[in-house]
Amino acid sequence: MKLNYFGTDKSLNYFNTDKQVVIPEKFNLKPFRAFWISNVLNIDLPNMKDPSYKDKVIEMLDTAKAYNMTAIFFQVRTTNDAFYKSKLNPYSRFLTGKEGEVPSFDVLEFVIKEAKKRNLEVHAWCNPYRVSMKTEMTKAEYLNTLDDLNFAKKHPEFVVTDKNGQLILNPAKEEVKTFIIDSMLEIADNYDVHGIHFDDYFYPYAGLSDSDNDTYDFEQRIDKSLTLGDFRRNQITDVVRNLNKTLKEKHPNLRFGVSPFGIWKTKKNDALGSNVDPQCSQSYDNQYADSYLWIKEGIIDYIVPQLYWDFEHKLAPFADLALWWADVCKGSNVDLYIGHGPYRYGEKGGYENPYEVVNQLKFTNQFENVVGNVFFTYKTFIDETKQQQGMHLVKKLLNGSEDV
Repeated sequence: MKLNYFGTDKSLNYFNTDKQVVIPEKFNLKPFRAFWISNVLNIDLPNMKDPSYKDKVIEMLDTAKAYNMTAIFFQVRTTNDAFYKSKLNPYSRFLTGKEGEVPSFDVLEFVIKEAKKRNLEVHAWCNPYRVSMKTEMTKAEYLNTLDDLNFAKKHPEFVVTDKNGQLILNPAKEEVKTFIIDSMLEIADNYDVHGIHFDDYFYPYAGLSDSDNDTYDFEQRIDKSLTLGDFRRNQITDVVRNLNKTLKEKHPNLRFGVSPFGIWKTKKNDALGSNVDPQCSQSYDNQYADSYLWIKEGIIDYIVPQLYWDFEHKLAPFADLALWWADVCKGSNVDLYIGHGPYRYGEKGGYENPYEVVNQLKFTNQFENVVGNVFFTYKTFIDETKQQQGMHLVKKLLNGSEDV
């Protein structure tokens, strides 16, 4: 099917070309299908003070089965905390209502137990560096609100601030790297998860503040030829590489993957980059996430680029980016799952089309090395408005209906 702009007969072409995007009529169901469950700010689930918490977890897992999912990415580390029993990190405020407060039962254990009954994999989704969401408090004021077990409270010297006042662990500190790897290993040692999953938050989107940052660490670098960008990318890649190595040694069957921002570099800035507008943000320069390198070195098991833009997007069209990721992963030992953004249904543009995500699935799944699809975020699947805007079609497609 040749794609047109929604509601028109205007040809929808690849970015800056006269080549029309074509959607296959046939849908290829891939072996890995999942959605993210966002626990930060209680986006997808309430905290445990809600008496129906367990029922909502069961509803979430039943919804996964109803949509023919094979896995879930359950967020267990939101802001340097834990949704599981830990000796290193305090229980999350988004779990119990107050950081450090002991829950009435082990939530991650319960999720894993119930997921097994439904033949669903559980991947532990972790935000490695984030300490706080945006806050009006000073750094000292916020750290003082944390539980005594919190690594950031114990070591304020390892915490830096972004331009919006958000706090993160300093990626350049060796102690931070060790702490993150130890925290991930604790999960792998104590829980029967299928994978450890990092999201896109490495260095902050807003950039580090001018006064509280990692420039001192940069100035102390041994290799003076390194630019600040190279230095920062090295810090992130160190954690990815060493965590992968540690997990492979101790838990060889456990999978480790990352879901980076969907644009590594633009073609204008690097011939290896994607065919999108040169003014687009690049994870290589902003989050300092060199996902291209991770793929080529094979230091992750899978990657889930967040391709939340629609086919009609003026700067970063979905088709161009999906093609780029399929090409980059071709011939590697890294599995490619595409990250879709059905939460955007109803927004002006391509997501006004109820077939937007259906078309995305048909388009991406024509590529042999695309082996899965992941959807952000769970609450979209139970939102009646989103159902009407297109999720009902996604459900039919994933369950084998041929009339979608």
